[in-house]
Amino acid sequence: MTEAATPLKPTFFNRVALPLFSWGLPFHSLLVALLFGGLGMAMTTVRALAAWKEAAVIALILIVILRAVSGRGPRVSVSWIDLAVASLIAIALAFLFAGKALFRIELPPGTEVYGMRDIAFFLLLYFVGRASPEIVDDPQTLRRLYIILLLTCAIAIVERIFVTPDMLVLLGVASYFQDFLNVSAFTAGNEFGLPTNYWTHIGNIEVQRAGSVYLSSQGFAMPFLILLPIATVWVFGRARRISLSMKIEYAIIWIGLLLSITRMTIFVCLIQLVLVVIMLRKPEWAVAGFIGAGVAIVIAMFVVPGLAGFIFDTLTWQTGSSASHSKDFLKGFTAFFDHPLGSGLGTTDQSATRFGLEPLTADNGYFKYAVELGIEGLIAHLAIYIGILFTSLKVARSATTLNRRLMGLVVLFTTIGIMINAWTGVVFNALVVSYFYFWFAGAVVTIAQLEAAPVKVRQPAPQLELSPA
Repeated sequence: MTEAATPLKPTFFNRVALPLFSWGLPFHSLLVALLFGGLGMAMTTVRALAAWKEAAVIALILIVILRAVSGRGPRVSVSWIDLAVASLIAIALAFLFAGKALFRIELPPGTEVYGMRDIAFFLLLYFVGRASPEIVDDPQTLRRLYIILLLTCAIAIVERIFVTPDMLVLLGVASYFQDFLNVSAFTAGNEFGLPTNYWTHIGNIEVQRAGSVYLSSQGFAMPFLILLPIATVWVFGRARRISLSMKIEYAIIWIGLLLSITRMTIFVCLIQLVLVVIMLRKPEWAVAGFIGAGVAIVIAMFVVPGLAGFIFDTLTWQTGSSASHSKDFLKGFTAFFDHPLGSGLGTTDQSATRFGLEPLTADNGYFKYAVELGIEGLIAHLAIYIGILFTSLKVARSATTLNRRLMGLVVLFTTIGIMINAWTGVVFNALVVSYFYFWFAGAVVTIAQLEAAPVKVRQPAPQLELSPA
């Protein structure tokens, strides 16, 4: 028996910093596209404005250091997960500053800097989370992101009905991808200059996919890996009785995800949903979800021409994207075994494409670390997952407050979702995933240590259930 912990006091982190990131990151791409492509602002000006997130992370790290030096931060001990995260950052820094000297890596100027940003910079937020466990005790942390997810899914539904490719071009989306991001290779094959994954073929019919405020279907779907667990625990984990309005809201969220037609992410999110409701001790909702999904799929196969073949080709790995993934996997294997100690920062995926390089591999989060940072980077990367997985499971099962258990669930099933989805995508290209996942993971590690710390007085108390009875 353990005494319920006293909620930690609010600080700058959960009152100011986290709300800034919560609202800023989902709408970042849309705002940059409007400023650069829609309003025609100078690229240097827009790039400076777009760097707000990196500047904010650095500022947060400085605050963390100052709090630690002054003794005002949480009293925690060093965890082996800390060492794994620090090791991965150190490996990336070694490639950044000594890659040319040690490995004779020659890349275009700026490639390694962007590569560092895309593969390791966001790991700093893990240490921000270690210093801000109060975000776990704040119910607004999950509620805010639930509202944002609901809003972006509603926008996706409206977009799918009313927004045409021509409208997106006027908003500056095409210019954003082609000129600002310099990834015109991703926009080839359509007259609008939009990302090619904005469309897919179901049978012989070309179908437009929703991108919402993220401006591409995959960019819209990836954040669900963390936002759907948040929505699920918020709906099923807090309320004694799920109201009609909550059911409608949750349905809107799933409709938004389905409109992205991002098959792997939809599959992973379905797994997350089932696992979350089972761990919340509500298996009847898991059964209902399976039945509802099955009925919806059967009806859709009769209503949508070619959908049955589309699903069959997906399950049997016969689609065009499946062939592309297989090709990228082979390239990744080859590049890794040719250079097992690493080929250098920025040599894979969109980091390479932005600088006119042929990516050594793409569409696989594990190969990105293995190819760029070598076997040492891959080992550190996997160690981080393992540590976060077991720590979040411990918090989800035995933390003394509901908010802490729910955050443990979010981090646990986000980790599982990322580990599955990383086989067919570089998940951390999605800022909402990389920034919030490591921030929350760091906070959960600290909560686990605070929960395990001995206290002077313990009062017998009933064992808390994972969710209210």
